Amino acid sequence: MQKVRIRLPAALTGFGPALGGLGLAVSLYCTVEIVQRSDEALVVETEGEGAGRYPLGLRHPVALAMMRVFQSQERAPLGLSITVNNQIPLESGLGAEAAFWTAGFIGASNLLGGVYSRQELIERAARAYGRPDGVVAAVLGGLTAGAWAPDRTLLTCVLPVQPLTLVIALPELPDYAGSARPERVLLADAIANLSQVPLLIDALQSGDLDQLAQTLDDRLLAPALRARIPGYDEAEAVARRAGAAALALCGGGPALVAFAGANHSRIAAALEIAFENAGVRARTWVVAVDRQGVVVNVARTA
Repeated sequence: MQKVRIRLPAALTGFGPALGGLGLAVSLYCTVEIVQRSDEALVVETEGEGAGRYPLGLRHPVALAMMRVFQSQERAPLGLSITVNNQIPLESGLGAEAAFWTAGFIGASNLLGGVYSRQELIERAARAYGRPDGVVAAVLGGLTAGAWAPDRTLLTCVLPVQPLTLVIALPELPDYAGSARPERVLLADAIANLSQVPLLIDALQSGDLDQLAQTLDDRLLAPALRARIPGYDEAEAVARRAGAAALALCGGGPALVAFAGANHSRIAAALEIAFENAGVRARTWVVAVDRQGVVVNVARTA
């Protein structure tokens, strides 16, 4: 009998002008423990963020990912107990869903003796999840890039990044919809976004927060998404007064990330108050960049 424990960090993706490809791993974690059973039962238990949100059993993303591996290999353990302990808020732009799918692929591969390489696991998880950026960042850690090549293989790299401390704020908006993307955009706006991405990467690599503040402007999606978040403009202004160098949406939101060199707790409190003044409850976290990525432990059970 085997036990596999997988820990994956949250991943900021689509922040600023980098709407696809870039990912930044941060220190909120999803931990999945998978234990072989001596009977044929499949038991899935969830704790923490999003507990109870997904149907349990075969319909949870971790279990769905594992079943894909077992089907491709035409073999599977007799029974399994899966425990998901998650710190990453769901549907927030922080990559919880990518972590679930990735953990399932990694766990199943290890239970079968390591049938896939790390690159194969990243590719399979990215295809299942639908995007590579969050999966690549969660597995490799730090600042990463991932993109599909013309032959549909996945190109990945890890980029240097400073040990930044960030503030995450999540306004609670039950009716928020952040997935809509315009069919057409102005060429000038697309060029403006693309021209900033290398400068954004350079700012993250050097830790230059002044340059970072000048390179987080997204003209394509952010204007429409910010309009759906009550109190966003005031929250940005308050965060800057409290010491934040820059503020941006995490992915499609509604989570926000504030970059700062100091006063992180003060910025977090200011963001909570700003959203409260707009009639919205918000939760905040002070997090660090996670440079390690996925951690996997495999052990024998009695």
